Amino acid sequence: MNEAPIYKQHRIHTTRLQSDLWLSTLVRLGERQPMTKDSLTPAVTRVPGEYPSEAEALQAATQYIAQLDGGE
Repeated sequence: MNEAPIYKQHRIHTTRLQSDLWLSTLVRLGERQPMTKDSLTPAVTRVPGEYPSEAEALQAATQYIAQLDGGE
């Protein structure tokens, strides 16, 4: 795991897999959200997909957060 940036009350964690692809998980700061199909716990969500670079995994995470926040 790398240092986790914070975006719109979510801490974004990226992890490099053995396949050299990247994935990202979100930790919701503050108020807990209802569980979804992507939730690992009430506070932790895995962003769907695996990405060829860390930058793409971060971008996917920020887009996912925007969707959660109503498509801002």
